[in-house]
Amino acid sequence: MIFPAVDIIRKELDKENLFNGKKVQLGNISEILSTPNPNTDDTAIIISLINIEENRISRDPNNYIRSRDGILIKNPAVHLYLTLLFTAIQETSKHFNDQALQDLQQVIGFFQRNFVFDHSNTEGLNANIEKLILDMVSLNLQQMHEIWTVLGGKYFPSVVYRVRMITIDYESTQPGSLIKEIETDYMRYD
Repeated sequence: MIFPAVDIIRKELDKENLFNGKKVQLGNISEILSTPNPNTDDTAIIISLINIEENRISRDPNNYIRSRDGILIKNPAVHLYLTLLFTAIQETSKHFNDQALQDLQQVIGFFQRNFVFDHSNTEGLNANIEKLILDMVSLNLQQMHEIWTVLGGKYFPSVVYRVRMITIDYESTQPGSLIKEIETDYMRYD
């Protein structure tokens, strides 16, 4: 569910045609910028997945599901937060330019208008994804420095969003048994 979630966000940004004919690309920004001649002529924004976290609060404590034939043993679904870095690529990768800042503003404006993607407003959303909710993450200078240090590159204009509601859940075929009798053994203390 990770790739379909990130890819539908890319497609929705591309569909709006916000970047004067340039595209939104998925990739590792550090690899793209460290390439001697990156092929980014037609790219305005690079989306990089920079973190995956588990949302343990939403975890279902049940380890079984009922079926027509009885009980199936099942591990709880894993609910994830994805952290995405949206980086504006400039025509000259050595200096900031006004177009990169405008592209970044377009990304922020797009997610201000469209921060929830579900089946009613997003054509092509994977059937296993109920909805995606994007929240902007405000980072201080130290946190931004740490991200760009880990990525191994110089800072480029960028914004970070957290994507919620990613669920990974596989059905089980391992049968379980019903509890038919409970046996108790109490000790008496006199």
